[in-house]
Amino acid sequence: MKSGLTSNPGPQTLNLGIEIYGQFMSDIKPADAASEPQKSEVKPLQLPDEEWTHEKTIDELLCNLASVEQTAADESGQIIIIRKYQSLCRRLGRYISVAKPTPEYLIHLSDLKPEVRRALEKIHHSELRRLLAHQAVLRLFEVLGIEPYISIGRKLVVKLIGDQNAFWEC
Repeated sequence: MKSGLTSNPGPQTLNLGIEIYGQFMSDIKPADAASEPQKSEVKPLQLPDEEWTHEKTIDELLCNLASVEQTAADESGQIIIIRKYQSLCRRLGRYISVAKPTPEYLIHLSDLKPEVRRALEKIHHSELRRLLAHQAVLRLFEVLGIEPYISIGRKLVVKLIGDQNAFWEC
């Protein structure tokens, strides 16, 4: 930051100029309205799915599972909307730790957003894919407040079911 005194024919004035890249701010002229770029919406930072970290994959899978909805009819015939995987957590939560054989938590790949599905498909190590899906489902149990999620974690079996009923066991 440089400052200096300039002398004019009249009284002496103080010129406080801030140097930016070799130019003083006072030397920079504002652009006219015609050359100003159009204002655009500020978008949140989006990482391409090939750059997703494991934590981002878990978080995106968790958000995706929490938001999947399905419709059902009640006794009176009214259509109600159910959060599919949250409902599955509530139904299986009390049975996973005591049931033999352990019930499976099935995730349909068709329910996942394309970018989440691509991120999971890019993981070639089945053990890592199993761990990421397992963690996302455990976090969903935790978010829903199902208390024994620690004991559920040991016995939880998560399967990702594809389009032709082929699955990735997790």
